[in-house]
Amino acid sequence: MPQLIKREVLFAVAVLILMAAVFVLFYRIMEPFFIPIAWSVILVVTIHPLNKWAVQKYRRKNMVAMILTILVFIVIIAPLSYLGIALVGEATNLYERVQESLSEETLSWLDVRNHPIVQDILGRLDGIVDTSQWDLKGAVSNALQLISGFVVSNTAKFITNVGVAVFHFALIILTIFYLFRDGDGLMRMVRDSIPLPHDRARQILDHLTDVVRATIYGGLVVAAAQGTLGGLLFWMLGVPSPVFWGTVMGFFSLLPFIGAFVVYIPAAIMLALAGQYVEAIIMITFGTVVVSQIDNLLRPMLISGRTHIHPLLMFFSILGGLQVFGFLGLILGPVVSAVFVGVFDVYRHFLREPMDDEAAVEDLTTG
Repeated sequence: MPQLIKREVLFAVAVLILMAAVFVLFYRIMEPFFIPIAWSVILVVTIHPLNKWAVQKYRRKNMVAMILTILVFIVIIAPLSYLGIALVGEATNLYERVQESLSEETLSWLDVRNHPIVQDILGRLDGIVDTSQWDLKGAVSNALQLISGFVVSNTAKFITNVGVAVFHFALIILTIFYLFRDGDGLMRMVRDSIPLPHDRARQILDHLTDVVRATIYGGLVVAAAQGTLGGLLFWMLGVPSPVFWGTVMGFFSLLPFIGAFVVYIPAAIMLALAGQYVEAIIMITFGTVVVSQIDNLLRPMLISGRTHIHPLLMFFSILGGLQVFGFLGLILGPVVSAVFVGVFDVYRHFLREPMDDEAAVEDLTTG
């Protein structure tokens, strides 16, 4: 009886099934730790040039990895943890204050329709559109409740899972140490596993690391600077919840086509409507000249020569990443888009190769 299926084919199918099962099980095991591992990889990739320089200079991987891990905790993780706790407190207080004031109708400044400037503007528009149905007070109060409520609802998860958060921080510290120490070998293994020529695989990985560093340096660092300056501005002018509003400004600074101005300009308008004209002028001037311009100053210095993603693609990558991965999507969204662009470039290069070969043959025959 003839053999219907060759033994080699059966063996290959069996190996593929076994590998798929092992990969599924491995994914199920590692899935609960995806977030701390991903943040560890992002931090290590960002600081890798410093790690590489220190290892080449001192030739002691364990010592360098330990020192850099301690520095990451002191400079990055500890301040962010403190900021998160302060943000939770301010967001909760702001939400409670808005709810209480609305119920007691003590937020008279929200009733902007009665302001002379607003009345003049509405009077000019009255002949064009029907402004009688415009509930400006309700719109402002709803916006405040929406923003503060969103932060409270999301940060409440952090409060109720403090033990999980501490455990994840410990995992990040542990993972960072081993990635600093053994990351180069792991990167070589990943590069050798890519089914592409060695140079092309290295180019793709370099492109991805550039995207991560550009997102960190040109995104999060600039957003942190703008949020810090904006928070200090709010604090100096006596605006309530400066940490909260500074964080909101930092978040909007991450989004292309948007920026910190969507926070400080409405705040300046509110100050002007409340009769605080000097404070409103200071906020507009400082926000425009310093807070918004820090982007143009720092970004070219931090990401000069690095890979850029088109602003529109970056915009949708960040929003989609936030929806899929949460806060981690600020980084993973652009990285996934960079992977897509890299794979698409490989496909385009593959399509061009036969055309290039035919052109080369034609040049030889006609030459």
